Amino acid sequence: MSSTSDAATPPERPKRGRPKTIFTPIYPELQQPTGEQVKELRLRMGWTLDFTATVVGLTDAQAVSDIERSSDRRGTPRKLSPWRWTLMLLAAGEHPTLMLVPRGTASS
Repeated sequence: MSSTSDAATPPERPKRGRPKTIFTPIYPELQQPTGEQVKELRLRMGWTLDFTATVVGLTDAQAVSDIERSSDRRGTPRKLSPWRWTLMLLAAGEHPTLMLVPRGTASS
């Protein structure tokens, strides 16, 4: 037996905590939208800044305005996250692969 055998190395300890599960999302990951895309969709749907903020879960109309202008009072550009963009597209009925349907309706 050589001095560098497998018996000389201690066995690997199991990791603590919950095992990491890797999953593939059932929908395509959308790119982060530009402020122009957000504004264009909002205007096309006839939504106000307040209503858009409510749909995507932002605090107020100023937050949506900052996203559309890609600016913020603090100087850092404000962007709409991909999951909020997905939510906005779903609410507008413009998502490329998914659509909202009422519960209890049969899928065809």
